[in-house]
Amino acid sequence: MPYTALKILIALKSDNLEIDKKIYDIRLTGMLRKRVSGGEIKMVKIAAVQMSIKCWEPEKNIQKALQLSEEAFKKDAEILCFPEEFITGPVRGKVEKFAQPIPGRYTDIFSKLALEYNAYIIMGSMVERENGKYYNTSVVISPQGNILGKYRKIFLWHPEKDYIERGREIPVFKTKFGTIGVEICWDLAFPEITRELALKGADIVFCPSFWSEGDNPLYKQFGFSTESIFIDSCVAARAFENELAFVFVNGCGPWQLQEYSDKLVGHTQIALPFYGAIAKMDDKEGVLVKDIDLSICTKARNVYSIVNDLKNSMKPEFRRYSVI
Repeated sequence: MPYTALKILIALKSDNLEIDKKIYDIRLTGMLRKRVSGGEIKMVKIAAVQMSIKCWEPEKNIQKALQLSEEAFKKDAEILCFPEEFITGPVRGKVEKFAQPIPGRYTDIFSKLALEYNAYIIMGSMVERENGKYYNTSVVISPQGNILGKYRKIFLWHPEKDYIERGREIPVFKTKFGTIGVEICWDLAFPEITRELALKGADIVFCPSFWSEGDNPLYKQFGFSTESIFIDSCVAARAFENELAFVFVNGCGPWQLQEYSDKLVGHTQIALPFYGAIAKMDDKEGVLVKDIDLSICTKARNVYSIVNDLKNSMKPEFRRYSVI
């Protein structure tokens, strides 16, 4: 068996994330050398900010987000993503006070940050106000500080349905590193979202989240974190079945909203086809920074041809999913 094929086989069969990461990192070291010598390797350095979030305290959250982003940019991050609702936390009961237009004050802050560090920024999500309605919206900002576009969360978590409108579009965004897509938190549970992004050519999908242990109110009966297993399983599956890089970015630590308290799961991670998760955090605050070789996604498309087969075999009327 060829050596490269053996390494992939070991990675696929391994139950140990550390082994998978070592295999990827060894392979990546050679690719970085090849890039320096002029080889055509599609590399991008991605940063995922995992932070604790104080509900209804936007100034403190913005300050923390800026501090953690500095850590990422010291490591030359080229695309940075924050968690869902990282500025305000959930705003149920205070939506009129904390919702902002796009563009607006919040986007202006992170547009300046993107321009300062010449990087793409996915603004986790914020509550957007437009024409008297409210949306859970992620904003994508270019290195020039311009808003490339936005994605509005489609699959709302149960409490959100009382005050948030669901999105109706699944856009992709062109960058110098390739095409990226965004979904938000509970969207992860619905593979149709990622599939639609893949059919539109996404190379990387970012999933900013505010995912808590108590989202399953029965988790204490099981004696372990059911939500960590949910997240880990879905993230790897989305990378494999869509032949793309998947970046899950969650908050961490305890949070409280009036009388309700919970704990964010963390588990921010980056997954690739062939490997599954190549980098993963636990439930502590910090920044996950990783060089990603997007040519691996191209190799997966050549091997599996999942997305291409769907494009060629699905009837046009079924190509657009009914989720929107």
